Amino acid sequence: LRQPLPNTSFYSDHLLDQSRRLILGRSDLSILLLDDVQLRRKLTSELAAEFGLRVVHESTTPDSNGVVCCSSSWWMNHHDQLPLPGQLIIALLPFPSLELPVIAARVNAFKKQGRDWFRDLLLPDLISTLPIIVDPVRRSHGRLAILDGRLRSRSWGGSVFKALQPWTPLDRLLPS
Repeated sequence: LRQPLPNTSFYSDHLLDQSRRLILGRSDLSILLLDDVQLRRKLTSELAAEFGLRVVHESTTPDSNGVVCCSSSWWMNHHDQLPLPGQLIIALLPFPSLELPVIAARVNAFKKQGRDWFRDLLLPDLISTLPIIVDPVRRSHGRLAILDGRLRSRSWGGSVFKALQPWTPLDRLLPS
């Protein structure tokens, strides 16, 4: 319930701590999605320092109990080349990036029209993409963990939860 927001100074420490707790003791494949390249590389190297060769960056040949750190687009393009994961950890919700020229142009067009570019463009894209991202872990009856604090603290979080139905909340992490 108390996930920090991504723009806080301690968010990367939170990601490392929570990812560590989620990975510890897992005997099956874990996928860690993070679209922020710098943060993903930092988290991958910190997890590799602790878990060794189990942790790989965007590789289709992980150990059976491996951890694949990747972007959501890489995952959507390569999930069929991997075994079904036991868990999917979403560090940041995979909203379309405003750094992409196409997305930036669409946002500017929405702004010029006086439309709510977040609720009319980015949020619907996330809501339509998320079930596709989550499908492989659903097929394996695995665990989904979303570490992005905006999910519970923003009014639009309920829409995201609805798109992920059915789901069961976990109040605390228990060994599997």
